[in-house]
Amino acid sequence: MKIYLYVLVCSVCVGFFGLPKPAQALAFRCDSYVIDVGMHKAEVMKKCGNPATRDQRVERRRIGVRQSTGNQVLPPVTMQGNRNAVDYEREIEIQIEEWVYNFGSQRFMQLLTFEDGRLKQIQDLGYGQ
Repeated sequence: MKIYLYVLVCSVCVGFFGLPKPAQALAFRCDSYVIDVGMHKAEVMKKCGNPATRDQRVERRRIGVRQSTGNQVLPPVTMQGNRNAVDYEREIEIQIEEWVYNFGSQRFMQLLTFEDGRLKQIQDLGYGQ
């Protein structure tokens, strides 16, 4: 009975709090340089050198667009009822690159995610080797 209660409590906790997620950072240090979200991948490579690993993929995303009848593109759809505009969705392709930097056994490895050449996310991984 105790084991059943323990499993039930653990299940509820995982369901309520979710599984642990990797730590996300807004910036990290490469030698004396600070690397932060928004930088271009060429700038990161210049400051940090080549990553230990590099993966690429293309992701398709749907975005909502509101276009006025005067061929003026307006911000994505948020309101209804404008008779002079046409709402539609379109699919765009985003180039995704993931780089991993391994700074050795005394520091966390860093996973950098770039979208269309700009750094979007930095994640702390485990200690390097």
